[in-house]
Amino acid sequence: MKLKLYHAAAAAAMALSVMLLTACGSPKQADPLPIIKLRTVGSSSEAACQRIGEALSELTAEKFGFTVEISQQSTTNYNAELERELLLGKEPDVFCYTDAESMFSLAADGTAEPLDDWLEEFPTLKEAVSQDRWNCMRYDGKLIAVPSNNPSAVAIGFEVRADVLDELGIDAASIHTMDDMHALLLAAKQQKPSSVPLVPHFGQTLMMLDCDSLNNGLGVLLHNTGTEVVNLYDTPEYEELCNQMHQWYTEGLILKDAPLINAPNTRLMQMYDGFAFSHRVAEQNVVSVTRSTKQRLTSITLGSKLQNTSVLNIGWCISSRSEHKREGMQLLQYLYTDREAADLLLYGVEGVDYRRLDVDHVTNIDELPANEWSTVHWGQPNCQAASTWVNADGTEVGYTGPTDVITSEAYGFTYTPKIELRPR
Repeated sequence: MKLKLYHAAAAAAMALSVMLLTACGSPKQADPLPIIKLRTVGSSSEAACQRIGEALSELTAEKFGFTVEISQQSTTNYNAELERELLLGKEPDVFCYTDAESMFSLAADGTAEPLDDWLEEFPTLKEAVSQDRWNCMRYDGKLIAVPSNNPSAVAIGFEVRADVLDELGIDAASIHTMDDMHALLLAAKQQKPSSVPLVPHFGQTLMMLDCDSLNNGLGVLLHNTGTEVVNLYDTPEYEELCNQMHQWYTEGLILKDAPLINAPNTRLMQMYDGFAFSHRVAEQNVVSVTRSTKQRLTSITLGSKLQNTSVLNIGWCISSRSEHKREGMQLLQYLYTDREAADLLLYGVEGVDYRRLDVDHVTNIDELPANEWSTVHWGQPNCQAASTWVNADGTEVGYTGPTDVITSEAYGFTYTPKIELRPR
């Protein structure tokens, strides 16, 4: 009997020893870091998004204790894909909208988290953006997005190939009107009959009109001035523009079936040996298209810069259903205020996607990776926090047009369409 008790005690002691050794040898695994899902505008592959997400996560994990998962959608598919995810309850934690109508929808259905209280916890983010921009992000008095801190004034214009201009002996600075542009396109067509002088951008031939669209285009302020709201499509100016576009099309200056072509202008420039495309000309917008086309482009501006609420068509939201709202705000503040983070999201990984020249300047790398990081510069939080892009010839890419700005009387206000039923 004593022998049995001894064996039992020995077995129990051995089991306890094994348990203690197992506990010492295999420490408890740390809880996984929260993953913040970030959606941006762009056409990068999943592999490229994963690569940049991992690089950004190395920074955020150390600084804030969370990682980031990046996904992108092209401009044309962005809103539709976001709406689909919203219906399924699978939207990202942090995402942007690309037009004012989307902002109103996100605010009205409660999808976007109101940010007034959150900003009190993140004063650095609040100070990174001017007050007039914050005013453009309100719906029914609530702040529902962080405004992109990119150019708030843009000029109607075009980007044209500098090499063709050199062959024609034409100075871009001599082009001031649509008639001047017409003559330039005719000269480019004559120089290269097989080329397409003017290519569209996702089916849109002209990217900007001479008005303040008041968020939705149902009524506009012509020439971005005054306070009289008019129906753009019932004005002599719009009729004249339509006649001009019809003439350009019949003369072979615009890509055939342009409204049906779902591709970016930068790709169409290469596919059809294009010469020019319409553009909202501003500092960082020029950087974006120069990188994408890998061609030397020159900006042509037709008049002054225009500033209105509709120009600020990008805002960054936190999902009201996100379980990581605070981390989402930390991420936005980081992207808005840190150069390393801004460069990563805008240009990619140094030495892989771009080459650094010095502390403040970067340029193209000799050979891009197969999973190239492609971004739309206007679709990023804060281009102004990033390093300056330099062309291959050593010139800084930037806006070189008129510096005077026509500011709309409606700048700083948002306008929502409301149906009013009136008795007959």
